[in-house]
Amino acid sequence: MAKTKDKQPELTLDDKGYFFDKMSEKQKGIYLHLKNVNDKIQSNGFLGEQLEVTKGALIQMFRETLSEEKQEKK
Repeated sequence: MAKTKDKQPELTLDDKGYFFDKMSEKQKGIYLHLKNVNDKIQSNGFLGEQLEVTKGALIQMFRETLSEEKQEKK
């Protein structure tokens, strides 16, 4: 098993590293919540980008239907 000094800390706060196996039970719970919230923030940022691209495509599709209507009226 690797020694603690060979591993990267799971949490760095105020320029100090904290290892999960050295945290109290309360700290572990808070850390897991913090990690989960951070993961959701990253995921939602990615999802937001996907939705913006989809929105742009749908707007373009709507514009194309307007062009089709104009051509049909001619």
